[in-house]
Amino acid sequence: MSTDADAATKCARLLKFKEFLARSNSNNKSGEQNAANELARNGSCVTRSSNDTYKVTGDERRAEIVAAIWKQLNTRGCPQGFQLKLLHSAREQVEHEIRHAKEFETNLDVAEPQYDLLKLQKYVATQLDKLLLTLTDNAALEKLQLYADDGILCTEPGSCQCGSLDSQPPTCSAAAIKNKPRKMEDRHVCLERFGAIYQLKNHPDCRFFGVFDGHSGALSASYVTSQLPQLLAEQLRRAPESMESNADFYRTAFETAFLQADERFARKRITSGTTAVCGLITDDRQLYIAWVGDSKALLVGERTQLQLVKPHKPEAVDERRRIELCGGSVIHAQGQWRVNGILNVGRSIGDYCLEAVIAEPDFVDVPLSEAHDFLVLGSDGLWDHVPEAFIVDTVYECLADPQTKLDDIPKLLVEAAKERDSQDNITCILVLLKPRLQIGPRLAN
Repeated sequence: MSTDADAATKCARLLKFKEFLARSNSNNKSGEQNAANELARNGSCVTRSSNDTYKVTGDERRAEIVAAIWKQLNTRGCPQGFQLKLLHSAREQVEHEIRHAKEFETNLDVAEPQYDLLKLQKYVATQLDKLLLTLTDNAALEKLQLYADDGILCTEPGSCQCGSLDSQPPTCSAAAIKNKPRKMEDRHVCLERFGAIYQLKNHPDCRFFGVFDGHSGALSASYVTSQLPQLLAEQLRRAPESMESNADFYRTAFETAFLQADERFARKRITSGTTAVCGLITDDRQLYIAWVGDSKALLVGERTQLQLVKPHKPEAVDERRRIELCGGSVIHAQGQWRVNGILNVGRSIGDYCLEAVIAEPDFVDVPLSEAHDFLVLGSDGLWDHVPEAFIVDTVYECLADPQTKLDDIPKLLVEAAKERDSQDNITCILVLLKPRLQIGPRLAN
């Protein structure tokens, strides 16, 4: 008699997962050094230099582990339907093993344990390799279905219904280039499965996106890319049922997460800062945007085009008044108005040396409707050079062309900024708010 396990082993999705495991095992036979090289190639590490990294505290460790594992699973090509349970299994393994890892033995005189970020990321990659290796063992093969998302495997022997094996069509894409500056200081994050990654029981299907434009180095932007999703998730878990659709609750959650990230990064005494624009889309189709600095977010629909962000420019009347009340000054230098003649935004995460520059975000909430089609987030390297009307028209034209891949659309917008003489790092995220096939040509105003 055939069992469910027998049927599952004939499931095309499970076979694809086995192929991924075999490929991972083959590619990682050289052990830790190969893992380190894999990290460097895929950009998972901040740097390969110990002079440009930071120490991770015990409070920050889980966020860095989750971010590193998720990045590894995606860059290695793990099938989507197996990523979540692998993530949670790998995280538990790393958290257990790291307590006894010799490379992280700490000085007993230190008040709290600290981990070098680069070493931590390499350690995570090595532990993930070990987990994937154990899953290729013959004794473990029959248990592989335990790592699949619920309901994705075939259960009837000989009747696989997986079709072409294509995953769900992508609903977001991103592009980023260093452009003219010597270093790439922009960072971004696209977490389509944010609620499931951080196990938000009340909002398992919510989505999170963020663009972070670093300055004086990329460390602050790298830090918030990993830490801010975790900090926000911790706040969202505290929501009483009566508050889940209350915009004030989400405003407070974002504000707390931003301020905690700023405070924790400030303790490192690293001279670096970053703007931030973050979007959260909940299961009940509410859009929440929080930001500091001058990265922006554009919401576009059939008849609407709404810039959600009012940049925190030092010369703005309200921002200038706040800066001066905090003891700072707004000075025109190097062609721009700057706080104390240094920074051209009034708010950021990091920049602990500039007391008048704060991390308290502004916030907007928008109930999404069927009339809303997509959201574009980007750093100022995009917005300062590409008109919003051009962005809107380009996205609609590309979405209407079945030959244009979703991944190519942000690349076209980034190239448009470059062609229009943008001198900055450029980052762009495109988020679809409905299936692509449901987005028709834009209606005339």
